[in-house]
Amino acid sequence: MDFTLRGKSFSLTYEQVVFAMRGVPAESINRYVVEVGDRIYPPKQVLARVTGLPPIAFTTQDAYRLLNRLGFSVAPVGREE
Repeated sequence: MDFTLRGKSFSLTYEQVVFAMRGVPAESINRYVVEVGDRIYPPKQVLARVTGLPPIAFTTQDAYRLLNRLGFSVAPVGREE
């Protein structure tokens, strides 16, 4: 999937995200989670890791929207699918 975030262009696949997050410990989870492989992460951690952008450069809604478009399920804490 191709997308632009904060003026930078990216091209990512579901598989690239899974590979990039392999073995990465999850940061503190607050409101939303995304399951990548067999772990859950905060959506902003995942998007920051795969784009190289600092988490402050985008919103949780940006991460939610883009990860959903890539095929990941993002859910409120306690409602993981």
